[in-house]
Parts: sequence; C-alpha cells; structure tokens
Amino acid sequence: MAEHIHATCGTEIILVYEIFKVISEGCLPYGDKELLYIEGVTIAGSLCCGAIECRIIHVPGFVISRHYRIDEGSGNPVSEVEPIRDPSTREEVKRLLSRTFPSCLLLLS
Repeated sequence: MAEHIHATCGTEIILVYEIFKVISEGCLPYGDKELLYIEGVTIAGSLCCGAIECRIIHVPGFVISRHYRIDEGSGNPVSEVEPIRDPSTREEVKRLLSRTFPSCLLLLS
C-alpha cells in the first residue's frame, strides 16, 4: 500500500520521470475497485524544435481508503492506494484509460 496526497488544481507535481500541473482528479470504476487518476498538463519538446502542451493521465493506483487523514504539511487530504504492479492488470488499465482519455500520455505509478 502507498499514500497519495491529493493536490489542488494548478499544483505542480514532480515525479521521477515527469513534471506536470494538475487539472483535475477523479476515479474510474474497475471491476469492484476504484482507479484513482490525476489529469494534468506538461510541456513536451525542445527550444530548437518548439514545444507543445501535452495532456497526461497519472494513475497512483486503486483506492483502498479515500481521504482517511489530512497531511500535516500541506493540509490536503491523503488516501491510501494500491499501486498497480501486475503486468496484465496494468495493460487492462492502459486500455481503459486510452478509451476514456484518447490522445493523452498515460503514466502508471
């Protein structure tokens, strides 16, 4: 299990492989579970060739316990999530997200 600190819209999130600004957050049903996702935007490209804004979907995992405490540092709610580690489940989730959010870059934790 892992903890996810919910960010407000406009907040910049820095991951190991990406930096993006939060647009929205939501959940999608996945069998008997809820899939937590964050929709954001990032800039892709370079100075020499130009840059473009790119929509991304970041998935922390399946919700175990939603807003079960408040983060002392930020004051934002914290949820417990189960990261998606099973390769076949990851592929199914990618297909679901591709249908739900066409033309977005998908990032699964």
